[in-house]
Amino acid sequence: MSQDPNLFWFGCVLWLVSVLVIFNLVYSHLPKKVAATQKQVHPIKYAYVINTDEEKEIAQLRQECARLRQKLQQQSQKLREDFQYNTFYQLETLLTNYPTVCKVVREHPDLPAKNILPLFKSLDKILAHWGYEAIGSPLAQVPYNPQLHQTDDRDITVGEKVYIWFVGYQDSKLEHIISPAIVSRNLPPIPNSTKSYAVNFT
Repeated sequence: MSQDPNLFWFGCVLWLVSVLVIFNLVYSHLPKKVAATQKQVHPIKYAYVINTDEEKEIAQLRQECARLRQKLQQQSQKLREDFQYNTFYQLETLLTNYPTVCKVVREHPDLPAKNILPLFKSLDKILAHWGYEAIGSPLAQVPYNPQLHQTDDRDITVGEKVYIWFVGYQDSKLEHIISPAIVSRNLPPIPNSTKSYAVNFT
C-alpha cells in the first residue's frame, strides 16, 4: 500500500514542532529552578554571616572583660602596696626600735616604762593621719553610753557611771564607730600602785 507524500511530510513537520515545543518548555523552566535554588541558599548564607559577627562580638567582649579584670587586679595590688608603704612610713620609728626595746626590757626588767613611751608617738601620728579619734580616756569615769561603750555587765543602765578600761576609736570624718571603748563599774587592778586613777568626765 503506497503512502501519501503529503501525509509523510506533514508527520515530519508535526514531529519537529513537537520537539521544539518540548525543548522550549524545558528550557523556559531552567532559570526558575536556578532562581529557586538561589533563594534557598541565600538565607542560609546570610544567617551564617550573622552568626559569625555575633561570635566575633562576643569574643571581643570577653577580651575586654579579661583586660578590665587584669587592670583592676593591678590597681588593687598597687593600692595595697601604697597603703602598706604609707603605714610603715608612719610607724617606722616604732617598728625599727621595737626589737631593740624588747631585748633591753628582757635584760633590764626594772627599766622605767616612761623611757619607752616616746616610741609610741608614731601611733598618735598615724591615727591623726587616718582621722581616727579616741573614745574617752584610759581609766576615766564616764556615763555609760551603749553607742560608744562595750561591757560584760548586762545590768548596767544608760547614764550609769563606769570606768574606761580600754579606749575605743571612731572615724571623725564618717562619724562611724570603729571600735567601742571597753568599760566596767570598777577600775582595773593595777599592780604595785595605790594611786587612784579615777578621772571625772567633762
